[in-house]
Amino acid sequence: MLALVAVAWVAGTPVSARPGQDIDYPELYAKGITFAEFLENARARRDEWRAHYNDATVTPDLITRMRALPEKRRLLVVTEDWCSDSANTVPYIARLVDGAPERLEMRLINSQLGKAVMEAHRTPDGRAATPTVVVLGDDGRFIGAWTERPSSTQAWFLEKQKTTMQKPLKDELIAWYAKDAGKTTVAEIADILGR
Repeated sequence: MLALVAVAWVAGTPVSARPGQDIDYPELYAKGITFAEFLENARARRDEWRAHYNDATVTPDLITRMRALPEKRRLLVVTEDWCSDSANTVPYIARLVDGAPERLEMRLINSQLGKAVMEAHRTPDGRAATPTVVVLGDDGRFIGAWTERPSSTQAWFLEKQKTTMQKPLKDELIAWYAKDAGKTTVAEIADILGR
């Protein structure tokens, strides 16, 4: 059964692109799965994914803001179930989408299928990473992208990794994620959605 799930998740031809090459975002979006499907098929960090999604809340004013968007927005998320940054951000983004279904939709693809997307929207230190979130207009046009972590957290992490061992630094990051409970991630994603 696990092998069948893995095959379904990597279905499709990976899109390869050099930076600057056009990416067919609507085609990739069409190949994506819903968050519910992803959550059902997640094997790595399964309990973490479910707990974050079950505990996630989004403020009513943010939901009102999303419902007032002038047109539908689609979020294309490149993610993997084993990715700790994904498990600590994507469930909160899913709750934002849940709050305004008339204006927001989301599909997830894996890093094999989304390789070109990750390469086109690298982290500040030049890595292709998960999660990579691309916001598309209702017509499929590119609006913006968000990669890996909230910007202030990313800056802190990149600076701190110069002087801190990997394990303690990851522990600090996970503690920050727990305290923040997706608020910073959702605020940054909402800002892109509002463009």
